Amino acid sequence: MRVRFLMEKAEQAGAKQGVAALRDGTEYIVLEVFFSGGGDSFFRIDFTQGEDSALFNSEAFVVTSPRIPENWMMFPSGGRSFTLCPESWSRPGFWESYYDHDPQALALYEEERRAIMESS
Repeated sequence: MRVRFLMEKAEQAGAKQGVAALRDGTEYIVLEVFFSGGGDSFFRIDFTQGEDSALFNSEAFVVTSPRIPENWMMFPSGGRSFTLCPESWSRPGFWESYYDHDPQALALYEEERRAIMESS
């Protein structure tokens, strides 16, 4: 799945958190989609090489390619929330380990990330 970041859409939607890291008009590959029980949705974007991926409000993007990666599955995430991502990323504690730069979590992340990039 590919999306294009549009600063104008971010400003209109009030989806400004973290968008300074993104470049207006740039296309990004979505690594995960998170739907919160409150109705908001977020895209996990690998926005800068050497930086950790992050979630950004989907209101700031337009979809340029709706193709869903083959390694995505749907997982409940508490309450009415759910995520579309690789199974290994849905395991409890994965994201904490990833952000703590645990070597196993980073290797798993990179393996799934490559599969997503190749299928997008």
